[in-house]
Amino acid sequence: MQLLHLLKDLIMNLHFCSNDLEGQLWQQRAADRLRQALRRLHGLVARIEVRLDDINGPAGGVDKRCSVEVLVLGNSPVAVTATARSWQDSLEAAATRVRQRVVTQLHRAVWVEPQAVALVPIRARVMAPAGTSVQRRLRLD
Repeated sequence: MQLLHLLKDLIMNLHFCSNDLEGQLWQQRAADRLRQALRRLHGLVARIEVRLDDINGPAGGVDKRCSVEVLVLGNSPVAVTATARSWQDSLEAAATRVRQRVVTQLHRAVWVEPQAVALVPIRARVMAPAGTSVQRRLRLD
């Protein structure tokens, strides 16, 4: 139940746009794929914007472009673009890249406060037993 609620929150924050009628049919698939890619980060994702474009229209070729922008709370937006022959391939590539970049951004953002280290002055002197010069003991005062 809680997982379903979290997934609905992710869908509510997803904005979709396409300049192609076929691309508009991919709205639910795009939402599902990005939800899957970012499922571990559901509490950190504020907004997802997806844009599917057919660059050169019906001419064909490598012209299906998927652009994804993710806004992670407390961080700058992550934008990714992938171009492929099919909507599926461009969506897969964009979802994989956006997950990698968001995780990398979060790893870089984690900053651990330096621990206070007590500096204690230590005086040391070398003590050698009488008659030996090779072996030395360190005695801390």
